[in-house]
Amino acid sequence: MKKLFAVLSVLIFFSCTKTEPIPVSFYYWRTAFQLTDIEKGYLNALDVKKLYIRYFDVALKNNEPIPVTSIVFNEKIEGIEIVPVIYIKNEVFLQETDTQDLAQKIAKYIQQINDKNGFVINEIQFDCDWSLKSKDNYFQFIADFKKWHPHLSGTIRLHQVKYPEKTGIPDVSKGVLMYYNMGVISAGENNSIYERTIAQRYIKSLRNYSLPLDIALPVFSWGVQIRENNVVNLIGGMRLKDVQNHPFEKKSKHQFRVVEDFIYKGRYLAKNDIIKIEEPSAEQLKEMIVDLKKNVKNKPKEIIFYDLNEKNLTEYEKEFLKTVSRW
Repeated sequence: MKKLFAVLSVLIFFSCTKTEPIPVSFYYWRTAFQLTDIEKGYLNALDVKKLYIRYFDVALKNNEPIPVTSIVFNEKIEGIEIVPVIYIKNEVFLQETDTQDLAQKIAKYIQQINDKNGFVINEIQFDCDWSLKSKDNYFQFIADFKKWHPHLSGTIRLHQVKYPEKTGIPDVSKGVLMYYNMGVISAGENNSIYERTIAQRYIKSLRNYSLPLDIALPVFSWGVQIRENNVVNLIGGMRLKDVQNHPFEKKSKHQFRVVEDFIYKGRYLAKNDIIKIEEPSAEQLKEMIVDLKKNVKNKPKEIIFYDLNEKNLTEYEKEFLKTVSRW
């Protein structure tokens, strides 16, 4: 009933305004590419033509940047454009970095993955939450990488939108505004994935941001494991419905106390631990679109959901996700 109500309320809302569909895409963030039938069903129903696939991360080991957790493709991809996404930890650019050498190595590794799987790509995306201390190295890396592939995009956080004169703007063809992970993961009542009050401190700055932006919206969730008022773990994919049939006692709307020691999907939960569920509701997704429409400088060309996973998708009706993508 909750899903049906959410779909109906969104349909009523959008029927009152003139809207047009924006193409829907997804991020794929697992280390092995293989789609379930449900995932394929959502891609077909939403007419998805593009997937942003995390190819690998770049992190430091012995002070040297190296690729880690590279993806393996276990099935062919047909009829969908692939955009490699490379997540580079900020630590890589906080030290003295040979950006030209790093760009060459990353470009060659991407090409190896493409050649192995028969992919021809038009775009590469870099995901890096750069800081004031790392921006010069990161921006130089972008400039160096353009010698290998000219069509680049980059992820953009809300704080980078509000303070572009300080944080700078990467020299890429477009940005993707990550409209999630807005707060600090904490033991408090806040939701670190999405808080409207936090978003509204930044969102008006979108009207003056010069880089063209597409929008990434959250459909993921996690459980924050809290012990003695300290965050000790994140349990990816955990939702409110998952506390049922387990030894939890409701503490508040989104917080639950563990009443006896047990193992949850390989994670040890001790008695009196607190689990805080953070997940975006359908109503909140609608709320995000309403706020964004009022503040973005230009209409985005894509809505990208993070991330493509059966457990995430089944929380939202296909028709609802279609309506969210209307602008």
